[in-house]
Amino acid sequence: MTSFQLPSTIFPNNAITRAERSYQMRSSKKLRPWRRWITRIAAGLLVMVSLIAFVGLMIASLSQRDPTPLIASFEPLPLLLILVAIVYAVYLMLQTISLTANSITREIEAETWEMLVLTGINARQIVRGKWWATVQRQFSRYLLLSLIRIGATVAYVFSVGGSAFYVSKSYYTSFQLPHPVTLFIAALFGILFSIASLALSAACGVMASAVSKRSSIAILRAFVLQIVITVFPALLLSIPFLPYLSTAEVSAAGSIFQSIIWGIASVIDNGFNLIASPLLLNTQSNSTHIIPVTFDWMIAALLSLCLYTLLIWFALWRAEKRAVRALATSAD
Repeated sequence: MTSFQLPSTIFPNNAITRAERSYQMRSSKKLRPWRRWITRIAAGLLVMVSLIAFVGLMIASLSQRDPTPLIASFEPLPLLLILVAIVYAVYLMLQTISLTANSITREIEAETWEMLVLTGINARQIVRGKWWATVQRQFSRYLLLSLIRIGATVAYVFSVGGSAFYVSKSYYTSFQLPHPVTLFIAALFGILFSIASLALSAACGVMASAVSKRSSIAILRAFVLQIVITVFPALLLSIPFLPYLSTAEVSAAGSIFQSIIWGIASVIDNGFNLIASPLLLNTQSNSTHIIPVTFDWMIAALLSLCLYTLLIWFALWRAEKRAVRALATSAD
């Protein structure tokens, strides 16, 4: 029986990948044992609180009981989850950028770039090998972030729309919660958005490293590139669909165009508001018990992930083009 393997053209496991991964492990700062234990305990507590919030909402959804007392009993931890999720996401983005922005410029500064030329390795193998090594290195950290994000999303929903669970009818007020399938799909998309953010940050770092001669400049350039590559395309792609927003509630085409804008804009905040929206009942007015997630929301989430894939491909493609020029210059 053969084990499952990812496509080597996209996710290479060549000598470049192994060497880069080994270098990152050796060069990483080793924490003292007591600091390592404190970090693990803090991470474990955050994950525990996050899972309690999510599982509590899931159980409440199945039993149709108000989970507000459970969430309130953990105050101010739910709000702390939101803050930690934001700070940790920014920290991981900068850490990932620093690792990849140093990958190619380090070879140039250490004058080992010519050795890569002599090995006969092409630019695509170098760029994608260093990118994939960083993704592997940071994957467990972003998985931890995704678990914290799940609880932070639940806390965000209760902080801005907990009262929306009480829906006023003609003569009475009923209590409703998001469908359990909705919660599961939202959590799944939260993990996918975190992984997409990791891949994009690593790709922007490699692209900046390929066009820079110093590591310090490459880190700053990668940070600016990530902002530019996410904000400006989102704004430019949203402009053609803005006139349809006013008719989104009465027109099927307008609803689709609104989903497109929503999906494009979700690249900016890594889908945080998009993931939280189906948990608020006012966005689920068109959903049913059989179809717990609206079709428009699914279009927006999938479109956002497709846009992430396109931006990652563009960043790696630009890095490969620049690396080709550098290899040609070294060969001469």
